[in-house]
Amino acid sequence: MAMPCPSCKNPLDLTLQFILDNPVSVCPHCKVVMNFETSNIATDTLRKGLRDMDNLKKKYSNIAKFS
Repeated sequence: MAMPCPSCKNPLDLTLQFILDNPVSVCPHCKVVMNFETSNIATDTLRKGLRDMDNLKKKYSNIAKFS
């Protein structure tokens, strides 16, 4: 399910990776500015978790399908 804009409620189709790379974003519908900046500890932990998930997907890609 796509995260809705907190202002206009339209879906934003943002991924965690996009938010990490672009912590300040603008809604394409209503132009509200959203600030997702967080501490380096939280960002580093999330990046490590995403890397771990990718490694698991690669490890089991021959026996499982991931979406």
